[in-house]
Amino acid sequence: MKALPLWTLALPVLAFSCATAPPMGSAPVQATPGWETSMGGNNPVLYGRDGTPVGTMGQGTQGMNGPVNPTPTVTSTEDMPHRPVDAGGSRPVLLELFQEAIAERDNLKVELDVAREALMETEDRLLEMEAQLTAELQAGQAAKVAQEKAEAQMFEMGKRLAVAQMRRLEAEKLLLEKTLAERRNVTTGATE
Repeated sequence: MKALPLWTLALPVLAFSCATAPPMGSAPVQATPGWETSMGGNNPVLYGRDGTPVGTMGQGTQGMNGPVNPTPTVTSTEDMPHRPVDAGGSRPVLLELFQEAIAERDNLKVELDVAREALMETEDRLLEMEAQLTAELQAGQAAKVAQEKAEAQMFEMGKRLAVAQMRRLEAEKLLLEKTLAERRNVTTGATE
């Protein structure tokens, strides 16, 4: 069989589409049931892989989490404070918002750097104070050990001094007894 040229197939399709299209300026055609959308257009309903319609749902439709409101209404710009009142989402407004966000980010980076520097200085001071405290504790411990050693030496010297004093007193006692005994002997010998 001989292949037909492509234009021979395109010609009947073009003619059929012109014949079925409504003439310009005529009344709008009612959409066939099932082809309406909740927005009122003549767009076909799109279905997802699971067979459920995709897109906006009609008013009063129940979703998995309760009733669905496909067109939320914003009553004032206070409901959306991040958007300007008059500009909406225009390119200059978005650019300005982006530049503000970048400037805020840069300011926050500077603040973060200052905070980090202050934190590092505080950590350095803390380390210095810990080293100073450790040195003072070691000096206090050394002073306590030296004081205990001095007290022990003083106690030992006090003991030695007391023993020496007792020996001296005993020696003096013996000397006095001997001296008294000799004087008695001398006085008894002179009287005889």
